[in-house]
Amino acid sequence: MIELKSSPKMAKRTITRSRQAPISSLDLVACTELFQGDSYALLITPQVPGVSLKDWTRTNQSFIDQKLLQHGAILFRGFDVYGDKEFVEYVRDSQYQLIEYVERSSPRKTIANNVFTSTLYPDDETIALHNENTASISFALKVWFFCEEEPITGGATPIGCSKRILQHIDPDVLDKFRKVGWTLHRNYGKYLAYDWKDAFAGRSKSEVEEYCRVNQIDFRWKEDDGLFTSQTRSATIIHPQTNEECWFNHIAFWHRANLPPFVLESMLSQVGEEGLPFDTLYGDGTRIPDDVARHLKEAYLKEKKMFDWQKGDVLLIDNVLSVHGREAFTGPRKVRVAMADLYSRPEF
Repeated sequence: MIELKSSPKMAKRTITRSRQAPISSLDLVACTELFQGDSYALLITPQVPGVSLKDWTRTNQSFIDQKLLQHGAILFRGFDVYGDKEFVEYVRDSQYQLIEYVERSSPRKTIANNVFTSTLYPDDETIALHNENTASISFALKVWFFCEEEPITGGATPIGCSKRILQHIDPDVLDKFRKVGWTLHRNYGKYLAYDWKDAFAGRSKSEVEEYCRVNQIDFRWKEDDGLFTSQTRSATIIHPQTNEECWFNHIAFWHRANLPPFVLESMLSQVGEEGLPFDTLYGDGTRIPDDVARHLKEAYLKEKKMFDWQKGDVLLIDNVLSVHGREAFTGPRKVRVAMADLYSRPEF
């Protein structure tokens, strides 16, 4: 794991609103490596106070597109994004098309239409590295994160290079996943599992059924208003613009072997093997060995990189080229998320 070196943990900063600079050219920003000595992830900072990120982006969109494909992630730091209002205005003004968040796997609160809080997960827990919505037929190519308020300690949004993760996977393991893909089983419910009404953004039963048919998801309604789904997808994906193969799945993320033992034991005692909220298998339906799942988890960790959030930071990632996660933290930590540019993957 590589961490961005920084000064001792900074106290909460107050962003001073300066007189806004004119719509800026490339001369008004500095572009440097976010992680020293690594071409993955770019840091863009203004050279003068008060540069409008919205206006600068509008003027330099092709430059941003090019750099995002080249580096996989861009951190905009020091621009005029002071709070939720400015962030919402920025993403709505973007040339990228905001999309609805469907097939949800974790609770979030809505900040504005198609702008959400980051995952509402216990502060003392870590969220493993992953790409967004890898089990979906259609998913966002772009994901923004905005730091409205930084945590006191921890709370980083770690990122990593998806294509380089492939280099850390045993060739035989990788070859099998390329051939058979992976299958996700989900159980939706009101207790241990996420409720289907929330996961499918308030759709009715008939609308969920139609969504599943269109998106190649097998489904079965259960007692107590529960839902079981199964979907098989490729484990890697070719980036639609760079033509690079990238590791793109939730195999390790949702595999039972990577759950804390006491959590798995508790779940199995309550709902049994067939009732787990999430379970991942090979695409042919056979069980993925625990040691393979743990091996995949380690492959992610070898590409894990972190920086400390600062209030006003905006992180833009390419959702195929980059994975992301969340570290445990103390303090309030208010991070917002928006997704854009829906892409439909080739059939597997």
